[in-house]
Amino acid sequence: MDVKQLSTKHSRLRIYLAASRIPDTAIVPKCGQLKVFAHAILFWHCTGWTMPGPADSLVASARRIRSILSSRGMTLADAARRSRETFPDDRRFHIPSNLYYVVQSTGFSPGIHQLLALSHLSNYRLVDWFEVFGLALDDIPRMQTVLPARYTTLIDDGLCDERTWALSFERRVGAFPPSSLCPLNQWVRLGQPRRYSSAGKSHGSKHLYAKIGAKDALAFPDLLPGSIVRIAKTSEPQFRGISLGRQNGLFLVEHAQGLVCTRLHVVGGKRLVLSPTHLPFAQVELELGRDARILGTVDYELRPSMFSMPSGVSRDLYRFWIPKTLATQGPDTPLNDLLQGARRRSALTIREASAKTALIADALQNPEFFCAPSALSDYEAQTEAPRHVHKILSLCILYSLDLWRVLTASGLPLSRAGTAAIPDELMNRKVLRVRESEEQLRSEPGSVPLAEFPYTFGRAAAEYFGMEYLSMRDLFWFVPSSQSFHPYLADTDVLIVDRRRKRVVAQPQAPLWAQPLYVLLGRDNKYVCTSCVHDGKTLTIRPFADGFDRPLRLNRAEDVEVIGRVIGMLRRPR
Repeated sequence: MDVKQLSTKHSRLRIYLAASRIPDTAIVPKCGQLKVFAHAILFWHCTGWTMPGPADSLVASARRIRSILSSRGMTLADAARRSRETFPDDRRFHIPSNLYYVVQSTGFSPGIHQLLALSHLSNYRLVDWFEVFGLALDDIPRMQTVLPARYTTLIDDGLCDERTWALSFERRVGAFPPSSLCPLNQWVRLGQPRRYSSAGKSHGSKHLYAKIGAKDALAFPDLLPGSIVRIAKTSEPQFRGISLGRQNGLFLVEHAQGLVCTRLHVVGGKRLVLSPTHLPFAQVELELGRDARILGTVDYELRPSMFSMPSGVSRDLYRFWIPKTLATQGPDTPLNDLLQGARRRSALTIREASAKTALIADALQNPEFFCAPSALSDYEAQTEAPRHVHKILSLCILYSLDLWRVLTASGLPLSRAGTAAIPDELMNRKVLRVRESEEQLRSEPGSVPLAEFPYTFGRAAAEYFGMEYLSMRDLFWFVPSSQSFHPYLADTDVLIVDRRRKRVVAQPQAPLWAQPLYVLLGRDNKYVCTSCVHDGKTLTIRPFADGFDRPLRLNRAEDVEVIGRVIGMLRRPR
């Protein structure tokens, strides 16, 4: 990628932020904005998917399709003929007889109806046929995590593929949680990878995931704009048992204008008031069940360490607004109503939504994901799904919609899709294997994992923090050695450290709490997290972050080693 292309993509991101009225300071720090955006866009281009370009890749794709059909005893001519016999009245389901040629010559990607026909005729799952043509459904939650959001949106944590790999974190044999700052891999290790289908339960059934918007951070500074939060689902009967008065917990509330994470003030019965923590948002009284719905409570927050205070509160949320009745959308809701309601909740205009799809197309390096304003308007006026699969995935990313709900609302006969999984050898999938070590052989049978995440979580988290990859060595278990005066470190469990950034820098224009944090290793083999100033050969540690009694002046070469810069943290807000 040359400088001109990089500048163009940076301008597109600026255009979206300007159209959505999101201040740049809510996304990245002022210092080095162009460098940060350039690094993020360059990484997206290195890791994002695109249709196979080289001729060898296109030929390999055609051979893979031939092998999959052959495994079912079919040729392409048989598949084309059977598609016309099975769906005689709808040409959208008909498979072209020259499919191999168009794939090899142009990188052709079939429409959603043709993919469903291939799934039905081969009895292979629809999600596998998405992957055959290079459409990674994991890009939906990944893009929702990485792209900026004007208002709070849900992240689709529902697995599109039950055969997706799960990574579990388990306690090492004989290890206990440490009482000081240390690398996480000293007492936690990665367990044996397994598929979610073998877990016996659906992932995400107890939790929701959301991204805090840049313009509706009612819980600031408890929750930062742009941070990712995990929501423990709470039913309405459980909420009725909460006593009157202001509640200390943070709740995810759905109302007619969208979603918001905030504290609540219960005034009696089903009446509650949105209670902003710091910024002057309107304190609106809502009736539970009619005007609002409690989705759950915030139990974890993943936030970046670099943040600039938002410039202000939007006019729509500053003024006192009259609550509207919360509309309910059932399984029979048509696609146009589903899209209209989702766009209203996201508070995006057609032009702003189109600008965001340009970011999606740039991130995934495929122009097919771009939706023009006229196309978005047409989608909201019709009840059938777009024929191009890329447009459907772009709508799911844009409006935080579940893919299967969109396909069902469009009237597609998903019940006719295949149920068998395409074998890994035909898909050229990499089967994860963990080398059995002596420690794993000694692990206790039936041990319960401490935490479990999708395998793609590491990639999304790395992109979220602008890193090439994220490993166990980048995670540090944080227990302050003494009282911490840093507001970011309060209630923090895990620090995310970029071990490549060892140069100590300071920002004289930023307040003390906004100074960069570093993890240091002293001569006594103890780790410490603090902000510091480098003056030649001397490193001065400020008595602020980890509760020092006095400033310390150390020789960096002899007394201390800079492990890396803290770029994020996982904390439990109260």
